[in-house]
Amino acid sequence: MARSRVALMAVGSALAVTWLGSCFVQAPISSSLPRVGLSTQPRNASHGNASFAAPTWPVVALAGVAALAGATSRKSKTARKASLIATRPDQAVPWWDRLSRPTIEPGVGIWAEKLNMTTIFEEEDGNVKTVPATILCVKKGGNMVTDKRWPEKHGHYSVQVGYERYEPNKYERSGKRALQIQRLARNECPPLRKIKDFRVRPQDWEKWEVGQKIWPSDLFKEGDIVDIHGWAKGKGFAGRIKRWGGKRGPMGHGSKHHRREGSIGAARPKRVLPRKKRAGWIGVCKSIAHNLKIIKIMDRIDEDNMPESIIVVKGSVPGYTAHWESGGSYVWLHPAKNRSDGRFKRDPVWLWYYHKGESADPLTPIPEKAWTWKTMWGRDVRWITAEVKKYWPDGFPGYDHIMDPFYDDCDPHIAVKAPEW
Repeated sequence: MARSRVALMAVGSALAVTWLGSCFVQAPISSSLPRVGLSTQPRNASHGNASFAAPTWPVVALAGVAALAGATSRKSKTARKASLIATRPDQAVPWWDRLSRPTIEPGVGIWAEKLNMTTIFEEEDGNVKTVPATILCVKKGGNMVTDKRWPEKHGHYSVQVGYERYEPNKYERSGKRALQIQRLARNECPPLRKIKDFRVRPQDWEKWEVGQKIWPSDLFKEGDIVDIHGWAKGKGFAGRIKRWGGKRGPMGHGSKHHRREGSIGAARPKRVLPRKKRAGWIGVCKSIAHNLKIIKIMDRIDEDNMPESIIVVKGSVPGYTAHWESGGSYVWLHPAKNRSDGRFKRDPVWLWYYHKGESADPLTPIPEKAWTWKTMWGRDVRWITAEVKKYWPDGFPGYDHIMDPFYDDCDPHIAVKAPEW
């Protein structure tokens, strides 16, 4: 019994080492990421016999388990740790630390309320046409910065914006909303009905302070393109044609299939497949109006029974208009996300066009005809190079930096760079 137990422990240790070896993979070889491999230190000859190597299996397995437990968790609230950088030649980077999804920070936005819709006359190429427009208003008191977040503590840069001061009742002071009121009081801010975090870039994060008031004219101007978020109107139970835009059957010639749904599945697998578009409740869900143009901004209105700001945007906005005393639906708007604003411009050039001819240089790309990379495994290559230089000021040992444009000893002719880089 003892021998079988020892044999099972040895087999389990071997499987653990094999499995751990498959989890920790080699880091990719690139001009911005150091090459990671096994240790090149000479092994002692006395460690090569089988009698000494056998007892080390459980030790190696436990060491691998400890390394796996200490790896960065993807569910952590803090910023991703700098485990993408190899601090020693025998270090391998786990795949879960090399995988991320690039995001676009929308920038600071504001809260507003949907007032009503109207028609605007717009002139284009000498012709005048009518376009639908939505009127948004910002009440007295406006928007203010209530909190700021940073990567070292929260994992990202963001600015929290609050709107509409109010007097909370006794239930709100003792319920779940009491925590929000306490956080606002900690930052010397009054109770606010609406709060939203807006992801921002570091250079925009430094421009705002807690307690600062935000005017629409500080963020937008006429002609800007914005995204407006809100809740869609509730339209009750709707059929398939109204809810999903399906087609109806013929309306004449004795047809009895006018607005019916039709077939919902085949004889096999004898069930309705998931995500089948059928009748159901429509509306009362989050909705986004993308790429709406700001037609007019009237700011700092100092009159009685008037909002302090009015914004007119082209097109429709989700939510209800202000037909009741409670007002219209709350919406929040921010600059439209633009992937072509330069933030995704890659630096190391992998593919480019060049002019033909005997005198043409094949290593000189045609302007605006080069495909570049900015991130490597979700990290900015400039940040990666800066972190690498903290541990390897002269470059990773044994690595040729002639083709790396981030090192001073590179060949400017081989490390292709566009003039604006």
